[in-house]
Amino acid sequence: MLPLLDILIWSLAGVLFGSLISWIPGFHIFNIMALLVAVFGVGELMPVQAFPFFAIGAIVAYAYVSAISSVYFSVADESAVFLLFPTQRYLLLGRGHEAVLLYLIGAVAGTLILVIGALFIFPKVLPPIYQATSPYITYFLTAIVLFMFMSEWPKEGDRGKTPFQRLWMAWRQILGGLLVFLLSGILGFIVMNTNLLPTTSAYTRLTPMFIGFFGMSWVLLNILSNPPMLEQVPDDRIESSPYNIAKASFGGALGGTIAAVYPIITGGMGALIAGHMTSQRGDDAFIISQGVNRVIYYVGAFTLLFLPNLRLTRGAAAWLVSSIYTPKSYAEYLAAVGVILLSAGISFVFTYYISKFLARSFNIVHIRKLSYFVAITLVIISYVLTGPMGIVVLLVSTAIGMMAAAFNTRRSYCLGGLILPVLISMTGHTGEVMHLLGLG
Repeated sequence: MLPLLDILIWSLAGVLFGSLISWIPGFHIFNIMALLVAVFGVGELMPVQAFPFFAIGAIVAYAYVSAISSVYFSVADESAVFLLFPTQRYLLLGRGHEAVLLYLIGAVAGTLILVIGALFIFPKVLPPIYQATSPYITYFLTAIVLFMFMSEWPKEGDRGKTPFQRLWMAWRQILGGLLVFLLSGILGFIVMNTNLLPTTSAYTRLTPMFIGFFGMSWVLLNILSNPPMLEQVPDDRIESSPYNIAKASFGGALGGTIAAVYPIITGGMGALIAGHMTSQRGDDAFIISQGVNRVIYYVGAFTLLFLPNLRLTRGAAAWLVSSIYTPKSYAEYLAAVGVILLSAGISFVFTYYISKFLARSFNIVHIRKLSYFVAITLVIISYVLTGPMGIVVLLVSTAIGMMAAAFNTRRSYCLGGLILPVLISMTGHTGEVMHLLGLG
């Protein structure tokens, strides 16, 4: 194990690295870490034992600071205010800083729940629960996918002039979601089971696909929509209640824990399940629960790599780090818990002051100009990690991500790119599907 001073130095370097890039829309800490390893490597500039601590600092920073891009850089026209996420509605009302404060309340609650759980609950409770339930993960995944579609209801069925138009308006969102899920699944299946991308990209072959689904499509929408830059109120005030905060924290913790422990289930899917189980109501509760959920999902999942008697590899960052060095001792686990607390405190300060600055100067740099820069950077990242065919995957996945926006359906259906191939593999039908697609 590294000396404590070295752990502190590399963790702080990770926090600084994550804080500097996590506020930019379209940038994901997993992609940037993969680029860092591909270009600079680990072992020369950084000891291999330090990489897990650098990573956990960067991931904690991402879980906090990415609230900035979610709130300030996902803007839409004010006419769509009732169709938007709560954070977007807050921004259109000039309350973007308040939305960030609500998120930070949730993030701090999530950090405390995670640290208490990591010290007193996870080592004893998680291993037997995981061993008892992991054989049924295929059924869990199938049930969650079905629930995602069942939770959608036909909408806007009273807007068409003819019966056929009303029928189409009512069902287009659901049918669009199904189409996005299937197309994403086919693309993911091809990327995972063929030599479309070079073998040297084994740990990053899904990167261009997810950049297209969730990064590039978002950035292009910002460029095409040319959103307004509205004046924001920088005051430190929130409208919520202790009851809402407590209830949202419980729901967020439940969803984040489900997503952190079980493979393929993401934070959004966990939040969807937990939101229905705990009957979340209100925009303030939604934003707070997202703060809790994202911290436990991202940081908690990565922390499982340190847990000596379980050592689960969850998430792209954990796979990337474990390919270089896997923590082995309980002392490293305790050090990781300490790093989480330290990194969370620094990330909180970063997020608060960046939000304060943006609220005061929101219209200085237009989001459209920033989006052009991000789009070019995402193309470069995809090319460096996966070569020319990675650009092709990026273009296709971006088109699918744009389809989700066009149908006004959940962007999370793009997770079909991961869920469908895994379900096919778990049920032993990969060969049949390869033959059906003419791939083998």
